[in-house]
Amino acid sequence: MELGIYENVQVLSSDLHRNLRVRPLDKLDYAAPVTDTLLTVDEFFQAARSQPIVFARGENKKHFAAAVLALGKRRNWFVDASMKWKKGEYMPAFLRRYPFVFVKGDDDTNFLAFDERCPAFNQEQGERLFDDQGSPTAYTKTVLGFLQEFEAASARTALFCDELQRLNLLEPITVQQWMGYQVPLLKGIKRVNERRLEQLPEDEVLALVNKGFYKLIIAHLLSLGHIERISK
Repeated sequence: MELGIYENVQVLSSDLHRNLRVRPLDKLDYAAPVTDTLLTVDEFFQAARSQPIVFARGENKKHFAAAVLALGKRRNWFVDASMKWKKGEYMPAFLRRYPFVFVKGDDDTNFLAFDERCPAFNQEQGERLFDDQGSPTAYTKTVLGFLQEFEAASARTALFCDELQRLNLLEPITVQQWMGYQVPLLKGIKRVNERRLEQLPEDEVLALVNKGFYKLIIAHLLSLGHIERISK
């Protein structure tokens, strides 16, 4: 996963950043080199219309969901030549939250932070982050709400992935392209094995349906049809 889009993360402070403003980003330079990104289950149905949804295993041995944004090249297929996101294509929340992010304190508390090097921040134009009394503005509260929902959706995604792992539904896949010989475009990813899914006991299938997981699996399987499209 491309976690390096944040260059210099600083915790937002009403004392240090009282006069800070943020304007919309004109160009998505930060997203151009991102070839895959974390995805939450809340986004599956929208993302499945644009990009392949796959799974991978993290350093903690837990699986996570990801959106594939490019194949065979180190450039985001969804960012066009003018550094804009292609119209009609879904942009994952992981990228939309930039230049803001949560950082955790010693007691696991989330603190709102931002990428200090992002050109969107200045003291003349855009939305204020704090009012004259040092309280968060409506804009900042909206950002907080968005990040809090992203965290909650990430927790729901972890439960879904744990269930796939428990049921042994995931299998490794390697996306290849013929160039006179087979060239691997993407390795280390997994998908749901359809045969294993079909062979699940009825009670396990019903449990997946009741938890809302079965329809997420279908969205994932349908999304794999985008692999060829983004490899061009």
